[in-house]
Amino acid sequence: MNLNRLYNIAENEHIQIYDWHVKDCNGIYLNYNKINAIALNYDELGTYIEEKCTLAEELGHYYMDASYSLCADLNYINKQEYRAKKWSYNVLIPFEDLKSAILKRNE
Repeated sequence: MNLNRLYNIAENEHIQIYDWHVKDCNGIYLNYNKINAIALNYDELGTYIEEKCTLAEELGHYYMDASYSLCADLNYINKQEYRAKKWSYNVLIPFEDLKSAILKRNE
């Protein structure tokens, strides 16, 4: 999936995307009073790939309802991050594409 498609997904879901410097973080997903937003730290996102992976993960938080408060238990935070990353991996590399690449490598 290309980067423009990810931005289109966010737009279609009415998720606002902001350029916001977040210390030690490439991006965050925010859900407050049913308002969804993603803040991307464009200063830290050096490449197209980093931007695409970060945006996909933040969309994963939205789609997997994997948000958490900053005061949450570390185990809960890790669980929510895992759910968001799993969604992003499946979107960025669909299973059929992965399977095809493995088969080509083995030829």
